[in-house]
Amino acid sequence: MEWIVLLHVVSAVVGLGPAYAFPLILRKEKSLEEVKRMADLVTRLEILPKIFGGLTLLTGILLVWLGNYGTFFTLWIAAVLILFILAEVVIIGFLTPAAKKLAMTLTQLTEQGKSETNPITLDLLSKVRNYHIASCVIVLVIIALMVLKPV
Repeated sequence: MEWIVLLHVVSAVVGLGPAYAFPLILRKEKSLEEVKRMADLVTRLEILPKIFGGLTLLTGILLVWLGNYGTFFTLWIAAVLILFILAEVVIIGFLTPAAKKLAMTLTQLTEQGKSETNPITLDLLSKVRNYHIASCVIVLVIIALMVLKPV
């Protein structure tokens, strides 16, 4: 059981740690090349939350099933699962489409030979950044619930 807890915590740290840097990486820049570089870096690092976030979910479910943490109807466990679903809605429903639109816009501007961003690009960058911040806040609440385990 202890190794499952260890795997759960390590996968959360490795998977979610980089995600907290995303809003810092995605700062507003005038240079198109710099914005493109930042977006590419975040895209490459997003694999860590995807893989290890899934592992964190699986080990968490396993811990509830095998351990004495309560049932899935225990308040904090149910809240964590609901918040996890909310985070996925933010990521899949809002962040991913906005990030794809930003990537397309950056590609179009590059193909047009532009070197500076425009208001549309900066607005998309801001949306992507804000969705990352929202998902990070949700995950912070999840972490607080897992540590405090309120009844």
